[in-house]
Amino acid sequence: MNNTPVKIVVTGATGFIGSRLCELLSLHYQLPYRACVRNYFRAFRIARLDPEMVTVDLLSPDSMDQAVAGCDTVIHLAHADDDRLGPAVTANVVRAAVQHKVRRFIHISSYAVHGLSPKPDCVTEDGPLVRRSGDTYCDSKAAEERIVWRAIHKNGLPAVILRPGIVYGPYSPFVLQVINSARRGVISLIDDGRGTCNAVFVDDVCGAIHAAIFNDHALGQAFFVNASHAVTWRDFIMTFGNLVTPSPRVEQFTTKEVEAAQHVSLVRENLQTLLGLVKSSDFHRQLGSVPVFRAIIGGVKRNLIKCLSEEKVLALKARNLSRPSPTAEARATPMPNLGRLSRETMTIEFSVARAAKTFDWSPAYDFTRGAAVTRSWLEFARLLK
Repeated sequence: MNNTPVKIVVTGATGFIGSRLCELLSLHYQLPYRACVRNYFRAFRIARLDPEMVTVDLLSPDSMDQAVAGCDTVIHLAHADDDRLGPAVTANVVRAAVQHKVRRFIHISSYAVHGLSPKPDCVTEDGPLVRRSGDTYCDSKAAEERIVWRAIHKNGLPAVILRPGIVYGPYSPFVLQVINSARRGVISLIDDGRGTCNAVFVDDVCGAIHAAIFNDHALGQAFFVNASHAVTWRDFIMTFGNLVTPSPRVEQFTTKEVEAAQHVSLVRENLQTLLGLVKSSDFHRQLGSVPVFRAIIGGVKRNLIKCLSEEKVLALKARNLSRPSPTAEARATPMPNLGRLSRETMTIEFSVARAAKTFDWSPAYDFTRGAAVTRSWLEFARLLK
């Protein structure tokens, strides 16, 4: 049986992984594909390859039908900018794939389906998907996976689910975050960077996708896609941060410090929102449209005016009219956000044994080799001196 696809449709083709996949499809794998593009200004990496590109609204059934028509393989990499729309996007892509009876559907998921703090039983792919973790990204990715699983069991969708870890390499947001921070003179570690970084080089993710296209034994299963051995977040951050000249200062934060700062920030944000609402003339006008509240507000204002001098009343009016720009508290090093906290304090190392056994995939890049290739790109892109 010939498993070579007639044509592959790639969603998320202009993203970090999607762009690299298109490069490899054109230059190395030499497989025909159709790149789904939302914004052609972001298609600079793949435009030079002269691929077939189509403008697609992933939330439009008609648009997605046109994108899949004539293709027998779908690689679903796209994730909505708004995490809450992720499940709707995936449901629409899955619906089109089922309708057109594709021979292979490859869904790129994430280890985030196990939540912010995966339990030890999530080391292998059989661990339970998170329901409500409180993190919109994790909940969205888990909901998207459940949509694919439902299509596998109810519609017979010939799907393979891949769950990459921290994907790095040229253009990687994780790498650029460290480099940009280092160029400002400081990088930060949480708990001295002892957390587990399930890093995987981008070409290895593309290699797993390529292997899943051709291997029927992978159908109906999920696979972690990582390097053979995890590194620590200290290794990851310091490896790229120390490429910058002069060497950046290292700032240390503890989990408790980050949690406390984020809690204070959330409380402050809520109070500022509430204060803005209370001071809003539109809010007062809408509240005053209710007879009971109009009477209460009028009574309070009359009593206040009786108690305050004319100078105080004028001062309050002037303060309400003036709107000074808020000033952020000066801080030498920005406090890590909750996203970093959840990633960089994880201690789980996800196993890639199932992928190696099922479709003979193994990563070609260890962290040392992957970091060296990434450094070459950083120098080429003039991000390093």
